[in-house]
Amino acid sequence: MTELFAANLQIIQSRWPLAGAILKQQAPGSLDAALVTGQNQTISVDGIQLSSRHNRLAEARLYIDTLPAGATEVSLYGVGMGDVPSVLLDSPAISKLTVNILNPAIFALVLSYTDQSEWLSHPAVTLELQPGQLKVTQPYIALIADLELCSDENARLRDLLVLEQNLPYINRRHQATDPAIIKRLQDNRPFLLHDPDVIELKRQVHSHKALVIGAGPSLEEHYDYLAKLQTQRQRPLIICADTAMKGLLHHNIRPDIVVCIDGLIGEYHLPLALSEGIALAYYPRVAPEILNGWRGPRFNAYGNSPLYDALGKEIPKTRLYTNGSVIHPAIDLAVLLGGREISLLGCDFCYCHNKSHAFWDDFAKTTQDKMTQTWVKCTTQKVQNASHWVLDGHGQRVATDLNLRAYLRNLETYIAKRPHVRFYQTSLSGARIKGCQYKELKP
Repeated sequence: MTELFAANLQIIQSRWPLAGAILKQQAPGSLDAALVTGQNQTISVDGIQLSSRHNRLAEARLYIDTLPAGATEVSLYGVGMGDVPSVLLDSPAISKLTVNILNPAIFALVLSYTDQSEWLSHPAVTLELQPGQLKVTQPYIALIADLELCSDENARLRDLLVLEQNLPYINRRHQATDPAIIKRLQDNRPFLLHDPDVIELKRQVHSHKALVIGAGPSLEEHYDYLAKLQTQRQRPLIICADTAMKGLLHHNIRPDIVVCIDGLIGEYHLPLALSEGIALAYYPRVAPEILNGWRGPRFNAYGNSPLYDALGKEIPKTRLYTNGSVIHPAIDLAVLLGGREISLLGCDFCYCHNKSHAFWDDFAKTTQDKMTQTWVKCTTQKVQNASHWVLDGHGQRVATDLNLRAYLRNLETYIAKRPHVRFYQTSLSGARIKGCQYKELKP
């Protein structure tokens, strides 16, 4: 223990005993850390600098300038080299600063070699070494290096912060003023007027149990179970995502309902010729060719985003929860139809088994369809280039992408708001889903 660490720790222990106890348990010496010198000095961990090495104060001011004018209470996620809290507290307007540590070991390292006593002693400061994992407190500053270096325990909070920062970009792709979206909604008006609302499916459902099936790689673990389930007279409702349908039918598994919401889903994704007797639940952004080619009954709904507000006033429809993934409305539909025990299959939100989807890799090797081959090649490339991670059901890091991570966290938020429904994840290969119990499925 260095003298600086002891001095910093004394302040922390006197103000936040639990935080002090956590910091005493850390082993900063095990980190791959180095001193980096430019016009200033900083520390790098795993090759990532905790701050600028040229002008740390200017960098801190850039972060602070992102706050809304007049902010008096601020949440800081990460601490870097301590410059942001120090500069921020120079403003007399700040009455409360909550500093959320995303990696206690790295914070212990910083405390070992730098004097952080000034801001640690400030009466406006609250230090959190076990920050909440369910929401981001506004207004906030999130330090980029700390997000990159967060501990496994804070991965969920890290994901929520990254999602929050990416929301403006995400929303730009789904504007009601987009000419392509306007045309698609107009093209599909006849279907919206002709086809019934998804709420009509309730008349056909007689089970409070449902299986919601995504196309994630772990679905391959359950094909045998699902095939055996097909032979049972009384079984749960089976709802699947569009890209899971072809693999299911290949294994002689017929879902009750297929959910399709994405305008980019093509005819090559869905075996339309085999869709007789299977209900399609769709959003009006789906390609008209798919709606025309579907041989089973069709039902429609809207997402809960502002994109559908104007259309919803003119042609009212059920609004299903949607936040990026087709899995969201598939689950919300299961709840709408009376599901109280919902098991998730192939809902992985990661590239477990080094794949993006179940079935499709093997299918692409045998088909002559160029669209399928091109799509699978693109998804394979995404797996190879993946640089982000989530924790799987075993607590191990597994590769993913930012969008999949966002879908996962949005689903967890949805689940947390529905305590009356029991959710189960059926594989430990995929991402751990907070709010889901694990249930093993045996053929």
